[in-house]
Amino acid sequence: MLKDLILKAKDILEETHPSGQDLAEVENGLSAYLEAIATERISEPVSFEELDHANRLLREIRRERSRRLAEAQSQERPAAKPSPEKETSAPQKERVNVSPQLGEDDAYDPLKKFLSSSHDPEAEELMDAAEEAFYGGNYQKAIPLFEKVLQIEPGWSRAQEHHDEAEEFLRTGNIPSVALPPEAGKAYGKAQSAARVFRYQTALDYLDEAFQNLKEAGINRWREGEDLRQDLENQMQAHEVYQEGLTLLNQGDIQGGLSKIQTAASAVALPEYVDKASEIRDDLSTLNEIADIVNLSGNIPPMKLADSRVKLDRLSVKYGEIPQISRLRNRMEIILPAVTAAVIESVQRNKRKGESASTLKAAKEAYSQAEEQLDILQSLQPDHPQSQSLRSSIKDSLQEVTKLEDSLQRANQSLNSENRFFPRNAFKISKAVRTRFPEDPEVLDLKHRLRWYPITLYGGGILAGILILVILWFGGRGIAGLVRQRQLALTPSPTATGTITPTPTITPTSTVTPTPTPERSPTPVYSPTATPVITGTVLRTLFAREGCYESYRAVGRIPEGAVVSLIAIPNRVFDNLNRECVLVEYRTEDRAIIGYVPLVDMSIP
Repeated sequence: MLKDLILKAKDILEETHPSGQDLAEVENGLSAYLEAIATERISEPVSFEELDHANRLLREIRRERSRRLAEAQSQERPAAKPSPEKETSAPQKERVNVSPQLGEDDAYDPLKKFLSSSHDPEAEELMDAAEEAFYGGNYQKAIPLFEKVLQIEPGWSRAQEHHDEAEEFLRTGNIPSVALPPEAGKAYGKAQSAARVFRYQTALDYLDEAFQNLKEAGINRWREGEDLRQDLENQMQAHEVYQEGLTLLNQGDIQGGLSKIQTAASAVALPEYVDKASEIRDDLSTLNEIADIVNLSGNIPPMKLADSRVKLDRLSVKYGEIPQISRLRNRMEIILPAVTAAVIESVQRNKRKGESASTLKAAKEAYSQAEEQLDILQSLQPDHPQSQSLRSSIKDSLQEVTKLEDSLQRANQSLNSENRFFPRNAFKISKAVRTRFPEDPEVLDLKHRLRWYPITLYGGGILAGILILVILWFGGRGIAGLVRQRQLALTPSPTATGTITPTPTITPTSTVTPTPTPERSPTPVYSPTATPVITGTVLRTLFAREGCYESYRAVGRIPEGAVVSLIAIPNRVFDNLNRECVLVEYRTEDRAIIGYVPLVDMSIP
């Protein structure tokens, strides 16, 4: 904003005949902006070079306007005869230099040769010197000069305003940074920059330099600088306390380090200190949580212990093997074997559950739970000998279940495109999944849709067999008739022939009297007695399994009210809950199911 006003003022002053309206607009804009900066109504950062340049341009514009006002007043009065001095010093047309070198004395002013003012020449000369001292921050020098101006021209309002401001600055010490002497302002800016990067000693040195410049300018009180000095001293003390806290942390004293860092954060409230204190509080809270978990009585949740081990390793890397962390690690090593054994048992139990599951969903859930338990085992004991073998086995089982699930989807897709009475491809694709998960809802739906395939297949086979038998029977009869005709054709026809028939004569024959022979008594033969078949009724729908009971794979489903035959076994069997099981056989139209069921679910007459 200030740069734009400076450029605009330079452009107007470089014109040959700038209009009075343009001069008034630029003067009002520069004056209002510089006043806003002096009263801190604008917080825009402005360099001292720009302020000095703006003040120079403002003075030149005011002189030009004063000159024009004086010319207007002189035209109203009779023109006076020009003096020889004025004739010899007639101005020649030349370009005004409106941007002299910054930091140089402003004694050379090209506009002075053109200017004539409505103010007293002596008062105007004093006013220039007073404003130069005022804008240069030398208020003690500016005040008496303003007083002399007011003695000559009491109605000069600008001189009165600047005189009051200079006295206010010296009395209260509330000197804005933009109103400081140039050298003091530069040193003050460097002190602020050094303080922002935590170079506190360097900032104090620059601040001392600023105070020295103010003292040379006659300013003995500067509240803003005093506040900065107090703040820098507080910052230095807080920084020392913060460094002490970091040293205690490196030595393993977390509580002592936190106390020091909290003190530093309370003193200066730097984000770095506040964030560090919050971080250490979180770490202490984490250590307390780990201590609570490892000191639990009874069964410790494996998930919490695994999470505590990961957190403890992270804190160990951060703080090293300090006593507090070492004690927690030793306690964890003591309870780790029992928790690891429980995790392995859980993995194996979920694995068996997945193998005996009767639905795809139950199998996938069981294997997924087993994988989660293996992840916990990996966190607890990464080098456990059974970890890799169990993970490989569960991974293979999960891949098999996924493959069966995919085959079920492909069978459904194939069924939609095939003849519903003879879906041969769908039947072949789904054979494995129908055998492995016969009770899965999707598998049952697929079986229902495949019900016509066995009827078509076996019915067609039976019809084809009957047709073949009929053909063979008729063919056999035809062949037998041809053979019989052939044999009859080869047999000669009978012819009547006369013969003499001899008459029998009675001849006496000696008769042999039979001798009675002793006969053996019949040996008794043991005939086997048929074993009675015992039947029972199922009281509820249940699964027949390969063993007794839930931990074994299901071989089939027996509905409620079904009549089954009991099969004799040499020994009685019981499950984990001490329930007795019996071996039964259940026959349906297309299959027979043989397996163990609980005796309590049977009604035997």
